[in-house]
Amino acid sequence: MRPKLRHDVVFLDAPAGAYLRGPDSAFLIKGKSAFRWLTSLSPYLTGEHTLGQLTAALDPGQRQTVLTLVRALISRGFAKDAVARSELSEPVARRFAAQIEFIDHFADDPTGRFQRFHAARVALCGEGETLLAAASGLLRNGCVRLDVHPDDDPARYAEALRPELAELRADGLPAEVRFPTGGPDPRAVDAVVCCTGPAGLARLAELARAAHRDGPLLVPVIWDDRRAVVGPTVGAGQAPCWHCAQLRLAAGDDPAAAAEFWRQLAVGDPAAAAALPEVIARMLGNAAAFELFRALTGAVAPDTAGGVLLLDAATLESSRERVLPHPGCPVCRDVEVTEPGPPAGSDDETYQRAEALVSPNAGVFTRFVDDPLEQAPLKTARLRLPGRRGPREVSAFDVHTVMGARLAAYRAAVRDHAARYADPAAAITASAAELRERGEHPVPWTDLATATVVPPDDRPVRWLPAVVLGRAESVWVPAALALPTSVFNAEGWAESTVAGAAAAGTLDGVIDQGLADALAYRALTAALRGRGGPRVVNEEDLVGDDDTAFVVKAAHRFGRRLSVFALAGADPAYAVLAVAESPDGGARDWALAGGFDPVATRLAAVRDAVGRVQVRHFEDAAADLGDPVLRDFDPAALTAGATPAGPAGPATDRAAVLAALDEQEMSALLIETTTRDVRATGAFRSGVVLLRRSAPAAD
Repeated sequence: MRPKLRHDVVFLDAPAGAYLRGPDSAFLIKGKSAFRWLTSLSPYLTGEHTLGQLTAALDPGQRQTVLTLVRALISRGFAKDAVARSELSEPVARRFAAQIEFIDHFADDPTGRFQRFHAARVALCGEGETLLAAASGLLRNGCVRLDVHPDDDPARYAEALRPELAELRADGLPAEVRFPTGGPDPRAVDAVVCCTGPAGLARLAELARAAHRDGPLLVPVIWDDRRAVVGPTVGAGQAPCWHCAQLRLAAGDDPAAAAEFWRQLAVGDPAAAAALPEVIARMLGNAAAFELFRALTGAVAPDTAGGVLLLDAATLESSRERVLPHPGCPVCRDVEVTEPGPPAGSDDETYQRAEALVSPNAGVFTRFVDDPLEQAPLKTARLRLPGRRGPREVSAFDVHTVMGARLAAYRAAVRDHAARYADPAAAITASAAELRERGEHPVPWTDLATATVVPPDDRPVRWLPAVVLGRAESVWVPAALALPTSVFNAEGWAESTVAGAAAAGTLDGVIDQGLADALAYRALTAALRGRGGPRVVNEEDLVGDDDTAFVVKAAHRFGRRLSVFALAGADPAYAVLAVAESPDGGARDWALAGGFDPVATRLAAVRDAVGRVQVRHFEDAAADLGDPVLRDFDPAALTAGATPAGPAGPATDRAAVLAALDEQEMSALLIETTTRDVRATGAFRSGVVLLRRSAPAAD
């Protein structure tokens, strides 16, 4: 071992020993002589001496003290083992000593890592001061084999780089900068840096496709008159890719600006140009060069590995945002994304993981905008989502904490996000007749309750794989019925509903909530058709639960009449409809909830209905709780003449519900819809539960 102390470690004399502090942590080594030993030892912890050499002249007790100190430093990351270095020529080692030392601070074999960067051939293309700064930055940091493909006069770049080349050659380094005609050949170089404004987007898109398909590494830099973006770096077979980032950034941008970006990328405009001040151009070029240095040496992960660097052209404010693989990306959608670990063990951990979904420009969701909201009597969360016609804000409520409300908002947003983008890799396009010929089991459209139109048996449609809950059986279901709010249902083959769709921390949670919600939807539609009318739950039964009683009192505070109805069609699960209305008429706020526990189900329905009232009271606006279970539903069509409900039954579970469905000659089908971006965070899973009947039910 060759112990080397990190340069950013400081240690101070403390009454109990030596206090050490690094960039991320601190600890105390106890002992009266600990500080004196560290003071004496630290000048020799440079990686130049082996541990044996450092302790050769010490007696056994002193040797043990040194070993203990070194072990403590290394175990906490305050020192490392500087293993033998790869050989570098003397001119290279001398000229780039600072770069090698930088690598050594973070990783092993700094000379070998630097040699990979030093020997790489890099192509640069694009225009302007950004391209020039990137080339100059690579030369200064040790990459001395460059192919520059400028869009304008190469002589300008050759003249500007001449002093850098002369200085390198004076130090005995054979630096080479070529100016080949045409664009870069990805097969002939180790990396590409592309710096372009709006006019070069189409070329960059092609380079990004080629880099993802076969390599090499691509560092993209783009800009317009509002902002500049560096990254994400693109490697062969990696996700997210450059196209993922553009889909995210465009979704979160102003719709007009996003439309202009896609127009430029699709058809191009050689006359399009964005003025870029020299200071910004040089910042971007230097950033691109440093990102490539980090990527090729592997000393520190680039900021643009799975992320983008954003620079505001007006304020020069910069930020780094993570980019998650986009489920609709046409380039890398087939790259498998794995979860980061086992499911979260607590709400706190789930919340921390879910934060990866949120960022202002490149996030799946944009931000929480609930700080100015009234948080009494109910805690209220509001999550802003990017949308095709502008942002959308989804609200959710909780009796106890804002974090609980935010987790509920996440679940609603993830559910609706998956309903639009889910398309499992195993999905296929075929007709029902073709599937049967292959020996597969397509579910007839008429077996699923939400079907409104049945396409011809020989028409090719999209099918998604499903498992039959409680059985070792798999089937295929039409994507239009599993994802009725997506483009798969553009022709209106299914009721546009989120019934049966759910998001939770685990797949078991998805199944339980999805099954309960599917049954609640069945109960609601059955009641509308005159089967199993609603039954009024009296207030005495509601206030037996403290949380529900609190919400009921909140409704009275707002001057609203709260009516709660049990819907029998969900048996043995529970479906509850809560309706809040003003005594003098006006808009009715309602919420439907399904669940296995009667008390929790009543609370969920009452909470969301009264939450809508709270938003209407304080903001004079209707709350968006996510996509509705039934569009254009007026509870007045259902609740008139409702009879009193009896005592609530006991809580049930999934096994009992599936057994009851089996007795009714029905089954439940699960289609997992967890999208790539949500899966990458490990925060949530999503899915849809559909109820299958053996024959069409009469209305």
